[in-house]
Amino acid sequence: MTLSYDYHKILKSEFRRDLLWFEEEFDLLFNSKSILIEQEKSLANQILNILSETINTYPNEKLLTELVYTLNNIEKKHPEVF
Repeated sequence: MTLSYDYHKILKSEFRRDLLWFEEEFDLLFNSKSILIEQEKSLANQILNILSETINTYPNEKLLTELVYTLNNIEKKHPEVF
């Protein structure tokens, strides 16, 4: 018996799921606030910087596209952070 799977398809699916979770969590943290204080802006930027640094660790172009898409979505919803 052999196990057959598409590693790249599974990786992309997991990566998308993680990015969706990240975006939802970011929304939960910062959607409820109409005005962010400097400390909150700093925290948001630290979180986004760490996510942005992830770009350098993924050689797969499709995964990079997903990551950039998520960052763009967050920027549209939270322009005050950028």
